[in-house]
Amino acid sequence: MAPKKILLVDDDYNILTVLKMRLELMGLNVTACDNPLKALDLFKEGDFDLVLTDQRMDGLKGVELLTRIKELAPFTPVIIMTAYGKVDDAVISMKKGAFSYLEKPVDANELKDIIQRAVEISSIERRVSLERELWGKVISRIGAGLIIIDLEGNIQWANKSAGELLNLIQQIGTPKLPFDDELIKNLVARDRKGNFEYYDEGTGKWFLISSAKRPEGSEIAVLILDITELKQAQEALLDQQRLEGIVEMAGAVAHEFSQPLQAILLNCELLRSSPSLDKKSLSRLEKQVEYLGELVHKLTDITRYAKKDYPGTDGIIDLQRAAE
Repeated sequence: MAPKKILLVDDDYNILTVLKMRLELMGLNVTACDNPLKALDLFKEGDFDLVLTDQRMDGLKGVELLTRIKELAPFTPVIIMTAYGKVDDAVISMKKGAFSYLEKPVDANELKDIIQRAVEISSIERRVSLERELWGKVISRIGAGLIIIDLEGNIQWANKSAGELLNLIQQIGTPKLPFDDELIKNLVARDRKGNFEYYDEGTGKWFLISSAKRPEGSEIAVLILDITELKQAQEALLDQQRLEGIVEMAGAVAHEFSQPLQAILLNCELLRSSPSLDKKSLSRLEKQVEYLGELVHKLTDITRYAKKDYPGTDGIIDLQRAAE
């Protein structure tokens, strides 16, 4: 084992001395302290890879020292030892972040294995945390949200941009992603990765959501981009394409209608001189022809894409609004 800095804490001087010798024989760099309050000051000043502490001590219990250390350095592993082992004490210690809870007398080989495993896992956790922080900063610069969730969809970590995009109350500890159950199911599906578009009715925003699951892990990385402007631009482009098609079609229709309408109007004028023709019927016909002429004129004045509801369809062109 490569030399590691260990802070050893026990208010029993004899036990402290023996444990220090054992640890040094393992090749560890040991700082021993028989006062837990003083040990806390030593921890603040030093750069320790692991803390090994007794549970029952005057001034500060081992679990209390554990809590203080985790506040200062959450990735530093803490191993608690006790000569008065209780299940409740062990459970509380593990919940508060102890790496292990050992009963005295501690087997030297077992202790060596636990220390080595604790230091290795701590090193991995530190590296993962730094990588998350680094990627979080990089992604934040492009305005993307990055969230780490478990297989239940519970948020484990989120960068600032994710909190702003999704209106998360807090970055860590938010119960679940604010998406519908079906989308969360797709995000956490085993061996599933891909892109999803999601529309938030509350904010009127569109999001592009990508997810990827670590092959060996139980965490899923979720990348979120606000694509509202892109969707609006796409819709505007689609409207423009629709308008161009409508204008082209309208011009062709107006051209084809123009000559027949002129011929009808001319014939109406000729019929007007006939003494046997019903003048009222002719007048009604002329008005309908004139109306058709107005519609043809509107076809040539279309300047935008507009729709209106029509039974049995998803909507038809609103000629009046399109030609305004």
